[in-house]
Amino acid sequence: MNYSDKLNGYWEEGYHYYIEIRDGRMTVRGYRRDVVLETGISYDAGAVERGERTVITPEDNVLSRDFEGKPFTMIKELAWENGELKFLYYYTIMGETLYTLKKTDRGPFDHIIIRDDEFLPKLQGEWVEWSRSGKSTNSVIITGDRLSTIGIKGERIHVVSYTYDRDKVSIVPANLIDADFGSWQSFEVEPDRLTSRMMVYDASVPLSVFARREMLDRIEIPAAAKEPMRSTMTFMGTPAGGSFPGLAGMMMTAAGAGEEKTGVTGTPDRGAGEEKSGSPASRTPKFCPECGSRITYAGSKFCPECGSRL
Repeated sequence: MNYSDKLNGYWEEGYHYYIEIRDGRMTVRGYRRDVVLETGISYDAGAVERGERTVITPEDNVLSRDFEGKPFTMIKELAWENGELKFLYYYTIMGETLYTLKKTDRGPFDHIIIRDDEFLPKLQGEWVEWSRSGKSTNSVIITGDRLSTIGIKGERIHVVSYTYDRDKVSIVPANLIDADFGSWQSFEVEPDRLTSRMMVYDASVPLSVFARREMLDRIEIPAAAKEPMRSTMTFMGTPAGGSFPGLAGMMMTAAGAGEEKTGVTGTPDRGAGEEKSGSPASRTPKFCPECGSRITYAGSKFCPECGSRL
């Protein structure tokens, strides 16, 4: 079979996936740098040379399986088009996502820019979680190259950016391969605050905002408090297709539009005495409308901080 040098080499999406193609073989790496698929491929080399859109067919298209051995994530289609790879990815919880990969002369994950020397000195010490009531005692402490907080005790970190977005600075675990199954907590670095996010595969769920203690009373409503959860995960039973290690029973819920300036996320009240629509998880606000405290559990009826009904 003929092969095309236009396909041979490294292809990166910028964050989630990295592909290497060498003639009739393809290696796919995930965001944790680990190899998730090695397989043979076939395609029409003549069509590639003529500049035509060309579908690349892998012998195996499954990226991961659940405990029952059923496909959990997979390649729905991979195609070369106008000098790019169009990667149609399927995830049983989130559905289809189209990634565009561009050819690069770098090796796997050389797009990560480590910025420890530039940022770590100014990030040292305690960052306190913001709440409207000012009662929060949760904090993040950075000592040297280690970060301590609830659930993450003294974990080594790196401050990084990516070549595709140099202005965005994040704190991530030093070695993502050692992160929890499919997920880890990252922190976006801003001049006066840290915004924590739970990264679950392709989902980014905003969690909390942390600031220096002396800055807490200057923060009115952090951007993350007003931001709808783009891919909120809540425990709602077993997903179709079987169990999922580490995220068993998680289903997607979308935050409602029409968010109020108080930072409440979800469907607003339609009127006095009228019931909110949707499941308890879909209508639970992210922050208490009375005191501003973060609501940890979907389906909660009362604020755990001030006791107000949600």
